[in-house]
Amino acid sequence: MSLTTEQLPSVGSADTRARLWTAIAATGICVGGFLVGVLGLFAVRPAAVAAGITETDAYRLLAGNQIQVGMAAFAIVYLAVRDDWEPFVRLRVPTVRDLLWIGGLLVAVALFSPLLHVVTDFLEPFLPAGFGHASTGGETSEPSLAGRPWLWLVAFVGMYGFAAPAEELVYRGLVQGRLRASFDTLGVVLGGGLLFGLLHVLVGIVTPGVGLGGTLYWGFETGLIGLLWGLAYERTENLLVTSVVHAASWTLPLSLLVPF
Repeated sequence: MSLTTEQLPSVGSADTRARLWTAIAATGICVGGFLVGVLGLFAVRPAAVAAGITETDAYRLLAGNQIQVGMAAFAIVYLAVRDDWEPFVRLRVPTVRDLLWIGGLLVAVALFSPLLHVVTDFLEPFLPAGFGHASTGGETSEPSLAGRPWLWLVAFVGMYGFAAPAEELVYRGLVQGRLRASFDTLGVVLGGGLLFGLLHVLVGIVTPGVGLGGTLYWGFETGLIGLLWGLAYERTENLLVTSVVHAASWTLPLSLLVPF
């Protein structure tokens, strides 16, 4: 008896190919958002220099969020080409349930960092040198928001109103929206978290002062955070939820929520 290709099992092969293509497309969105974001830096920085604002506290506060300008441009072009926003842009006025998700995520993020440090300290002998000590290595340090209402206004407009929504649109909206075409919720959340971690590995590679250990830690940490935010987005279908939590992680002393 001879086996021909017609006799070989083919059940699920079409699904496998569809999932592979979807995963490749989602990875392309992840990398594309990063690359256009980096290109955007070359436009934002000269514009800031020309405007003479690089030494202001407002600019220093938002200096770490310049990459999101390019990410926003990438998302706009992607959606314009797709001409179909519904699978990718899920946004509405928050419900009570959404507010509960925001509160729960803020507590989870506050608990996450110290618990992760406990784990990495325990595993330190087995980890790359510098793992767990990522630093932005930026050219300027961020000014404190404490007791400065006008800087809070800058943060609200720049981070809550633009930077966090732009990043969430790409890495929750576009990436998870694309994965949703071929994967169930678990696959979408896992894939979205992995690609969010990949984004930060790429950012770490091009950021001065981070180092290999810091870059790997950055990817690991944000990949796990991406699982939380990805699950929240799949459950709430509201980008506002993850955008608020994302911006809060930049601006609020969430460690105060931790009782130890």
